[in-house]
Amino acid sequence: DDANNQIDGGCPNHGWDFVNNDANPIDDSGHGTHVAGILGAQGNNNRGVTGVNWTAKIMAVKVGNAAGDILTSNWIKGLNFAQNNGAKIINASFSGALYSQSELNAVASFPGLFVAAPGNEDYNNDIDPFYPASYELPNIISVAATDHNDALAYFSNYGITSVDIGAPGLDVFSSVPKGACSLCNPSGYQMLDGTSMAAPHVSGAVALLWSNK
Repeated sequence: DDANNQIDGGCPNHGWDFVNNDANPIDDSGHGTHVAGILGAQGNNNRGVTGVNWTAKIMAVKVGNAAGDILTSNWIKGLNFAQNNGAKIINASFSGALYSQSELNAVASFPGLFVAAPGNEDYNNDIDPFYPASYELPNIISVAATDHNDALAYFSNYGITSVDIGAPGLDVFSSVPKGACSLCNPSGYQMLDGTSMAAPHVSGAVALLWSNK
């Protein structure tokens, strides 16, 4: 678990749900499934979409509820869980304006790369920081959203010193659950916008680099 204690029975669903505190991190929002598809959907199989890294191993760590609300304490537990179970790269497709020392400490202690979404408010994060993307730590990659012209998306936060790179984040087609949730679709796919969609493009790419080196 997040405190490095062995979980009785293991995690049969390849992760943990810190909202309901169980071993079934089912996505009842749709956001996480969309992000996961961008990062690692299998390609060349005549199905749906193709992710950046077709063979990525993805650990499902649920820290937000169906409405998309995330408690800082839950996501720190999730980060610790991922670290204790061997995660090399964290994709943090969420952001908020409140600074947290415990949050900063948790990211600083993670030995791998932490890829983060800087927010969708059209803010300059050099002036109005959004966290965790804006913590000044060497393991953070902050990813702005770009459009089909390779320009900054109209909603994306930015910053000369606080945002590192851009990736597609406007009209991104990816997987979602088919059931009843805010971002679900009966087809299993949906087009969404956000720096949340940009971050997994980079997470998938750095995972490819990690696998090669």
